[in-house]
Amino acid sequence: MTKRPVPKQMRSRSERGGPTARQQVLARRRMTLIALVVAVPLTLGAALYTGSTVLLFLNLFVDVVLAGFIAMLLQIKQTQQVSRPKWTLDPEDEVRVL
Repeated sequence: MTKRPVPKQMRSRSERGGPTARQQVLARRRMTLIALVVAVPLTLGAALYTGSTVLLFLNLFVDVVLAGFIAMLLQIKQTQQVSRPKWTLDPEDEVRVL
């Protein structure tokens, strides 16, 4: 007797092959970071090429947004490291093998 295949809707996210929620969040963060890193030199180059003070202020705004985004990413990373359990042994702990 053979088993019937499980319908795709009833399979877990990893069995279906789609990205997990965490992977989607990381992809959005990566794309945002790439977009900001590309926008900084483009706005600066456009401001210098045209001599426009409006584009220069736009560049400064994008610079501040990029700095804030990087600060947010670092804060998230630090929070995740603090909340994770520490599974390594403390170097000061004594380990004996009997």
